Amino acid sequence: MCSIISLQSSPREIGRYFPQLRDPTGCDAKGFDLRAHGFLKKERAPVVFADETGNCVVEEKYFSLCPAWSKQWPFAFETYNARLSRAKRTRVAGEKYSRPVLDEKGNAVEEFIFSVPSFRDAFNSGQTCLVPISAAVESCYFGLSAGHIVRFSPREDSFLFALGLYNDWVDPASGEIIPTFTLLTDAPDRFVHSHGHDRGLIVIAQEEWQRWLSGRQMSGIQRLKFAREKRILPDWRCESERPLKAGWQRRAPTAAEIEDIQIWSPVAAV
Repeated sequence: MCSIISLQSSPREIGRYFPQLRDPTGCDAKGFDLRAHGFLKKERAPVVFADETGNCVVEEKYFSLCPAWSKQWPFAFETYNARLSRAKRTRVAGEKYSRPVLDEKGNAVEEFIFSVPSFRDAFNSGQTCLVPISAAVESCYFGLSAGHIVRFSPREDSFLFALGLYNDWVDPASGEIIPTFTLLTDAPDRFVHSHGHDRGLIVIAQEEWQRWLSGRQMSGIQRLKFAREKRILPDWRCESERPLKAGWQRRAPTAAEIEDIQIWSPVAAV
């Protein structure tokens, strides 16, 4: 959650949440009716970030982060979602799928976003943003919505703001600046998990937004802790868009894999 996002907003609606929001290209002034596919890497959506003076800016960026060290854009790997942590994996020659890395006791080694090459520079330097989202679209292979592509959206509001990272990649040959972003994800809440998805967006209260956007003095560890401690539970609704193609069951996780999915709850996060 999620590879596809949509946003419907009236003109200047995003700006109502941010006093003196700068809109240099006039994107918020026009409003939005868009659907961006992160796996395509060349579709844009608006994000809100803080400039050098601490003022908030809204700008459209490409949905799939391109790290500063990449030699090309789009980046070769899938970077539309950035997990705060996940089991570290490695590839073994001759095998189709990667394996989890185990410690000396046989336990899976956890890998954190502040050390993952694709995201660590943006995360550790505080290139943080908020991404307005009317709906997050995903395929579900287990749970109540197994076999369907569904849309998770806020029940009452026209959109919410999810935590993200951005990087304005610079083409080493031409000097062209390509603005890119990714959505932060972590363990799903119980509602999202019940419908068949293994990760969830991170949403924090409005009074915490400025600290998220301007907290460049935080270390990577502090920033991860902040995101997890301040995470709140959105009031989701789930609607089916369409059935998955025949044979979707081959991609479904096993009962043991479903059992291993960690579920987030506000009580557990405190």
